[in-house]
This record gives sequence, structure tokens and C-alpha cells, in this order.
Amino acid sequence: MAEITKNVKEDEWKEFLNNAAASGIYHTPEWKKFLEKTFGFKPYYLFVKDDNGKIAGLLPLFHIKSKLTGNRLCSVPFSHVCGIIGNEDILKEGIRLFEELGVDSLEIREHVESEVFQHRNSFSTYILELSPDTGQVWQKLDKGSVRWAIKKSQKTGISVETTRNIEDIKKFYELNCITKKEIGVPCHPWNFFKNLFEIMGDHVSLYVTRFNNEIIAGGIMEYFKDSVLYGYGAADPDYLEMHPYNAFIWNSIEDACKNGYRYYDFGRTSYDNSGLINFKKRWGTVEKKLNYSYYPKNPVSLTENRDNLKYRIGTKVNQRMPMLVYKKFSSMVFGSFG
Repeated sequence: MAEITKNVKEDEWKEFLNNAAASGIYHTPEWKKFLEKTFGFKPYYLFVKDDNGKIAGLLPLFHIKSKLTGNRLCSVPFSHVCGIIGNEDILKEGIRLFEELGVDSLEIREHVESEVFQHRNSFSTYILELSPDTGQVWQKLDKGSVRWAIKKSQKTGISVETTRNIEDIKKFYELNCITKKEIGVPCHPWNFFKNLFEIMGDHVSLYVTRFNNEIIAGGIMEYFKDSVLYGYGAADPDYLEMHPYNAFIWNSIEDACKNGYRYYDFGRTSYDNSGLINFKKRWGTVEKKLNYSYYPKNPVSLTENRDNLKYRIGTKVNQRMPMLVYKKFSSMVFGSFG
């Protein structure tokens, strides 16, 4: 008879993920440690073991208590897709935990085949299929925008490299603050990026675009099995005409092709962000709709409706804050939006 447990050895956990087709980077023990250290969320990882004592299923959950986004269980914060692997009987244990903790909602970032869950599609991700032949991938890119911008960036004297240097990561953090503030949303706290590189190890890398020995843009890529995820990107607005994003994205795609990866995921985008959607589509990507599941109902999310009055007011406030105040405010509230 199948057994549900919360305690497994890390090596058997990793072995299970390596053999599970549906596993992703957000199912890993490293991501669990990262979220615990960065935000202090309490984890409730539910495993199913078969009659032979082997892991047969996993539902990773974190308890988030927030005045902004509610008291909830989430699988998992700061992921764009992370659902149940294997035996879905584990879902009953997730619902039992929901009732035991007295939370308001249970969110699983994948479609769950259950009549008691409500489903919502507010986002899509955009995936580029890779090839060992980078020339084949190059032909998929839009000639009039993406290929043109990459070629132009190569003529401007900028360079692209990968780095794990702490000072380079700090510079990326500063660029990220500038980028997010301009958009009008809270920025990632410094500890987010610091812990990401300390804990995730080879699962992450930072690509930076340099001009005159200064970092003007950067992107953090996440790696798991056959996929690369473009996780986070930022740039100095004074250098956007040099197309620094196109430069480091193409460089990371070339490296992914050479290293045998099959898919390059451009990450989650909400449907009201038409500019970002068009940018991602021009890289020859295929849209994959992200269907999330909620129990007992879908809570109202501030971030899913950018026309919402509260969202628009919040955007203006963030944009007008002095940078030091903005950083401190972001550190206080950012975890709520995981």
C-alpha cells in the first residue's frame, strides 16, 4: 500500500526527479532550501512511496502568510509551473493539510484533474526548441527585429560573458532595481540573488553584457535536465539602443545548443503585457498556456489584473519613491508575491 511521508533522503529525492518526466527545477531540494533561507516560508513537502519504499510521487507546498496576498498554500512560490509528480492520490493529503492549517486557499501551478479545484489561465510561457546546429535556431528568429538587433549589438563594441563574481551579481541587482522601479513593481531583494547563486549552484548562471568594461545588462538562466529557463533580466535604460538584451539572450541560446539542451523557456508573461509577449514570440517560440488550479476557489490576485485601480496606484507610488526607500519597501513586501 502506498505511503505518504514528509521525510526522504536527498539523494533518493534527486534520483526520483531525474527519472520523472514532469519534474522541473522548482521540485528540487535546492529550490526548497532557497525559498526557506530567502523568505522564511514554511515547507510542507509531501512524498508518496510505493510498496518497495521507492518515491512514486511529490507535491511540494509552502505556507505563505501575507496581508497583501492572503494566507495560502502554494506549489510553489516564485515558480511559473510546478505541480504534482506521479501519484495524484497525494492531492487528498494536500487538501487535508489545507484544512488542518486553516489557510484560505491552496494553489497548484499546474492543471489538476479534479472537480473540487477551480482553474484559471492568466499566463503563458514561450518556449524555443533548440538544436545542436545553432544555424537552424538562428533561422527561427524574426529577421526584421531579433536577428537585426543581435547583429547591431555585435557591431557596437559590447561583449557578453558568464560570471559568478559577487560584485557582478551585485551590479545585476542594482540594474534589476532600476528596471523594476521603472515598471513600477517591487524589486527582488539583494538576498534573493545572493542566495540563488549560493544554493542553486550549477543550476543557475549570470550572463552579462559589458560596454567599456561596465555591465549594462544581464540575465540569470536556470538549468534543469534538458531545459534552460530565462529567469530574470535587467538593463541600464541608457543603453537600450545597443540591444543588450538581445546580445546576452542569443549568447545564452548558443551556449545552450552547444551544451545539448533541448528547450529554452522565456518564462511566464501575463496576457495584458502585449509588448513582452511580442518580444518573446519573435524568438521563434511556441506558446504554452499555464493553467493553475485553486482550492476551494481562485482568490483575487492583485498582480493578475494590471488595469485594477489598486495596481495602477501601486505602480505610481513605486515609480516615485526615492531608490533607497523603494529598496527597503521592496524587501518588506516582495515575498508576498511569490
